[in-house]
Amino acid sequence: MTANEELKKLLDQLATQRDELIVKAHLARLEAQDEWAQLEKKLEQVREKAAEAAVITGDSGREVLAAAKLVGEEIARGYERLRKTL
Repeated sequence: MTANEELKKLLDQLATQRDELIVKAHLARLEAQDEWAQLEKKLEQVREKAAEAAVITGDSGREVLAAAKLVGEEIARGYERLRKTL
């Protein structure tokens, strides 16, 4: 194989790797956007539950607050997953 052929082969391999990375990056961006949208919905649910808990007293209020805390922890884990992928 000549030097020109080797160089062409290298450039072809690099182009293939580059194209694969472009596709993977695009898919990762779409997945991150989907996860972000889901986390935003859950965050709104937590805000609503927190508002409910503020006006409810007794055991019911504590239950609503506990549920909101669980969803909040789930959101935090989702944010951490996103942070690691970026």
